[in-house]
This record gives sequence, C-alpha cells and structure tokens, in this order.
Amino acid sequence: MTPYQGQGGTQAVEDAEGFRLFLQQGVASEHVPELLKDFDSVRRSRASQIQNNTRKAKNKRTAERNYKIMGYSEVLCHICGVSFNINRSRTDNEPRSAAWGYQSLAINPENSHGRWGCYYVKRDGVQEPGAASLEPVKYIPPKMEPEDSSDDGWTSDTPDDEWEHIAGPGCEYNEAYNGYRISAEAMKHCQTSQCLVPKGDDWQPERDDQDFEASGNFFLSGLSDDMPSRDMGWPSVSPSRHGMSDVSAENIIWDPEGADESCMPFHPTCFEIFKRASLYRYGTVDIECLMKWWRLEPTYEDFHGFPRHPAVKKAQEQWWSHERGGEFLVANPCFVPGLDDLLQSTRVENTLGNESSLPGTTISTEPAPSDPFSKLPSEMIREILIHLSFKDLANLRLTSRVFLHLPNTVLYEVTVRETPWLYEAWSSLSISFWATTTQAEIDEDIERGGDIRATPQPVTLLGKAETDWLRLQVEVSKNWKTLLGLQNRRRIWDDCQEILNRVDDYRKQGQI
Repeated sequence: MTPYQGQGGTQAVEDAEGFRLFLQQGVASEHVPELLKDFDSVRRSRASQIQNNTRKAKNKRTAERNYKIMGYSEVLCHICGVSFNINRSRTDNEPRSAAWGYQSLAINPENSHGRWGCYYVKRDGVQEPGAASLEPVKYIPPKMEPEDSSDDGWTSDTPDDEWEHIAGPGCEYNEAYNGYRISAEAMKHCQTSQCLVPKGDDWQPERDDQDFEASGNFFLSGLSDDMPSRDMGWPSVSPSRHGMSDVSAENIIWDPEGADESCMPFHPTCFEIFKRASLYRYGTVDIECLMKWWRLEPTYEDFHGFPRHPAVKKAQEQWWSHERGGEFLVANPCFVPGLDDLLQSTRVENTLGNESSLPGTTISTEPAPSDPFSKLPSEMIREILIHLSFKDLANLRLTSRVFLHLPNTVLYEVTVRETPWLYEAWSSLSISFWATTTQAEIDEDIERGGDIRATPQPVTLLGKAETDWLRLQVEVSKNWKTLLGLQNRRRIWDDCQEILNRVDDYRKQGQI
C-alpha cells in the first residue's frame, strides 16, 4: 500500500493494482491497519457487499462509532447533491416491482423491526403473487423493544441476505425509504443518472442532439441506472451516444490535467430544472455556464461545501441515509402525481381579466369611508400589489375591502415572481426525452430491435387569462404536504439559483 492524496487534501492509500481506500476525515489512526485488512479482503467485491460487511462489523461492535471505510464512496447528483443509489421498501400490499435497491437486513438494538410492523419475505424465484402479504415464505421478527435485544444485535433467527424487508407503517429503517411515506410512482427515475461529457476533437453530431450539444463544448451521455462506488469503476450507459458506452462520472476533478476526461453526473430531471432556471434568469438555456462553474469549483471541499438543504446534508453519509421525513428528496420533480389534476382544477371557463373568482369573505365589498386605500387610483394600487408576496396579499385582503377581489393579471405576475419553480405558469419548454425514461427501458427497446426516438414531452402551460392564479396558490398550499415532487422541485430550483449566483459572480470577475 502506498499513500495517495487527492485534490483538496483527501487522504487515501493505493495498492499495486490501483485500488484506492479513501479515508474519511476523523478516522482514528489506530483503526487504519484494521481498515486496510478489511479493504484487502473485500475490495474486489461489489459495493453492496462492501456495505454489508462493514455494517455487520458495526453491529458486532468491532470498531468505534467513527470506524468508516471509504472504499465505498458515492458519486452524487452534481446539481442537487442527492445519491443515485436509492432504496425503497415496499408495503404489505405492493408487488415486487415496488421494492428496489440493496438493503442490509441485520436486526440491531437501534432498529428492532418487529415493533414497527415490519416483516421479511423470501422470494426464492416463485411466481409473483401480487403483494407482499401473499408471499408464501415469511419471517416475522419479535416485537421487542431495543433494550430487550441482545448486546450485539444478532439473534439465531436473523434473516440472511436472501430475505426482503417489508416496511411497516412505523418503520424508521434508514437504509430504504418507506413505501408508506412515498409511492413508487412519485420516486420514478430517482436512480437514473446522465452526464455532461466534454467533446473530443473527433466529435461528430448525431440526429438526436439538442441545440446546446450541437453548438457547445459538451454533449449528453446515455442513461445509467446503476451508479457504482467511485473506486469500483465507471457506470455503463445506454444508448451509446457519440461512441460512449461508459462515462467517468465524478463530482470532483482529482487531477486538473485530466479535467477533460471527467463528466458531470446528474439526474436528468434535475438537468431539466436547471434548464428552466437559466431560461428564467437569462432568457436562454445556458449549459456552458454550468460546466464552467464546475471547472472553477472542482475540489472535494468545493462540492461538499456547497450550501444544500438541511435534509440533504443529514442524508449525505458514506452510504445514503434514507431518513424519515426526507422522502421528498427523491421525488420526481418533473412528473408529480396529482399535479396535473390540481392545475386543471384552476382553469376557468370564462376569461379572468381583472379579478380572481376565489371569494375572500362574505362581507360587503364596498370600501369603508375610512379606508385610506379607497382613495388611491387603480394604477397606483396595481403598482403596490405587484411588489407584494402572496402572504402580504392575503393579509392585505383582510385589512381593506378594496383588495378583496385582486386583479388576476397581477396575481399572474406575482406567481411568476414568487414561485418561478412552478414553471407551468410561464414556460412551454418541453421535457427532454432523457428525463422520461431509464436505462432499463432503453435496453429493452434495443433488444427488441426498436429505434430510440428522443422525442421531447410537452408540458402543461397554463393560460395567463384562463387560470385563476389565486386559486392555484391556495390549492398548492393546501396540498403541499402530499406534493413531494413539487417540494423537491423547489429545493432543486434553489440549488440552481445558487449555482447561477456563483456563475454571475465569476462573470463579474471575468472568469466566465
């Protein structure tokens, strides 16, 4: 083993065959020999096996709490900071297809599944019964409290890795998101990644290239549904675009001289949000600035120092921590269950030119003689309104009868300014084909001999005069807790704004 130091001071050791063990900051020096021994024994295994071995070691208390192997090191979405290696535990009444991802099944004192209503099933290649409750072979753990568990967390009845964990309603298992708290439909495509790839000197255009690919310095790779640990290799992609069947996906440019070999990974849906964020700010989709920003902030410290949502920071452990309450982080931001119906409900039959159809109160709409706003001309009132937030407007409606019926045109302007992430209000930009599918679906099409047609998907664009914008805000607010994808969209939008703020700063400095 020889010492290795990555850019930004990341410590590692490397063996003769090029395998690297990354050491997380805070690992005590006395644990390094033990880590190296473990690393040598499992380094050729897949990342899931490394994960299982390490977690078993934790459960048996063979190391302190800060014992962490960094042989497994995740590549994350560079736009939103979330992992591609997302697990989901299906519920009692869901089919096998609703569960995915690797899940360690050890029972330990902090994680007694029986008390949460969880159980395990063994598929054994039998025909799909349609629901977990109908699986023929089950293991139901005892409903013991953590303090009643054995010291090392293991029992003779502990299921092995061939058993599947079925979540109970109260499950707090952080190695998978609970199907009771987020639907499989809401999580669609959360494991799918794509990369921006630097063009080589021999790059040639292809018929499905987007405009920015034809004119810029970068192109899109195919899709991957399996992001390996960075020490295990590169993800394979489908289709093989511009001759690339695998890509060197990375968040960190370890070697500046090899920057042109590094490819930026992201969820295709996050990329769609970035397109709209740049369109909103600049009036055009600017992809070049995204890659230039990355080249200016390429280190480990740059990536992990980026200001993310607190839920992301909490989940960004060595292996993604599927925290209860953080389900929205993996919800699809472009295709949100229930959103289309909500948008349709805000359409009105008659054009609303001057006011919302949503009644605010049953009191008289005649202004009181002492109301100071009643003396203001309508033009001045409009100028006041367009600079207020929806919260301010709601309060204003309670203080003056003049504002009980707000101009719908003003409410539209406030919608676009206050909630630009609700892009159905202002943008007709279609969703890229790559955000509508997965590597598995593309591989199936290729196997059938089908032609991959990268046809964009139109989005719902609300009519400016045919939408009750106040009702839209009320409905979004009322249903916010169930619109997990919309919550995630707003979070990703905020990350994109931070990226663009930095781009603007670099432009002022002449670096972009």
